[in-house]
Amino acid sequence: MYYSEAQARDLVVKAGHMLQEKGLVERTWGNISARISESRFVITPSGLAYEDLRPEQLALYDLSDGSWQGPCKPSSEKGIHADAYRLRSDISFVIHTHQDMASICGIKGEALDVGDALPGGIAPCAAYGLSSTKKLRRAVAKELELNPQCQAVLMRRHGVLCLGRNMEEAFSLAAKLEEDCSRRFRSLVKEPEIPASVPELGDSFRDGDYFSLKLCGLERKCNIYRKNGDSAAELHAAIYRESPAQCILYSRDPYVCQVSSRLGRLRPMLDDLAQIAGADILSVPAEAGRVLKALNGRSAVLLKGGGALCMGEAPDEAEAALRLLEKGCRAQAYAWAVGGCRPLSYGDALLQRLIYVKKYSKKKQRG
Repeated sequence: MYYSEAQARDLVVKAGHMLQEKGLVERTWGNISARISESRFVITPSGLAYEDLRPEQLALYDLSDGSWQGPCKPSSEKGIHADAYRLRSDISFVIHTHQDMASICGIKGEALDVGDALPGGIAPCAAYGLSSTKKLRRAVAKELELNPQCQAVLMRRHGVLCLGRNMEEAFSLAAKLEEDCSRRFRSLVKEPEIPASVPELGDSFRDGDYFSLKLCGLERKCNIYRKNGDSAAELHAAIYRESPAQCILYSRDPYVCQVSSRLGRLRPMLDDLAQIAGADILSVPAEAGRVLKALNGRSAVLLKGGGALCMGEAPDEAEAALRLLEKGCRAQAYAWAVGGCRPLSYGDALLQRLIYVKKYSKKKQRG
């Protein structure tokens, strides 16, 4: 079936909202498309948040010649969508997400036996390729060709592609795959306990020479350039004095605490962590000098045996760093449990980080 163009545009926007509500996408990550003819489909634009997306902002793409129309540039993964429609004539809706558990279960690079959860009984895993590259596109197309019955493909160290005959089916596949992978994760990984020695360091938000520190259920105003009476406040103040941070968030997540205790350096298993937090995340004592050095070129730091601090020039940046660090620590725990998993190479991770920072900085300057 093919959608009318107006219907396709409305359904893509609706699917974005549904995926957000289900927790399967965040910020601008992932992309969605709907088919309107044998060779044309509409697709989400590059870099626009789903909550702000309007139907008229979608790009109209022609897979026969690679041309596109619209006020916004189409997603950089448009080629993967084009291949899905080219190889599957029965498919009319495609969703690409970075959903947590399915992305984590793809880090080993092996197909998953999903039984009755998905058509075909397996979710093949495409070989790793840098985001938006021909290498990644070819790897996904290869798995679609080798597994003609499958409707979900894992993308190693990256995310998931789900193909549906309509929007409802594609969304259902993404949700079912996440549920199956969540069960798989829980069966293999025991949630660690948070040591009693892990402190509370609080969250803070900067306002000029002051910051509001929320700690142990209380909120107080602190001066960045004066003594504030406790180690938590002094650590936040030091970061604000020496960095562009406007928001600092603290994580006592059990997997973050586990990783901060076991590793001196977390090398990302997933490329979204590398992009937004850093090519590697260091674990250091909660001392201002060590923390500031570890934050150089990064948006997060693990505190030895004591959680992590995540920073951003806006609250949503800090929140994204925290979310992805917690996801990345779960990926590390999964890697320990199943064995045979390798992190991103430092070169690939650094390239992902540099590209993200450069693009994001340009968008901020324009906006």
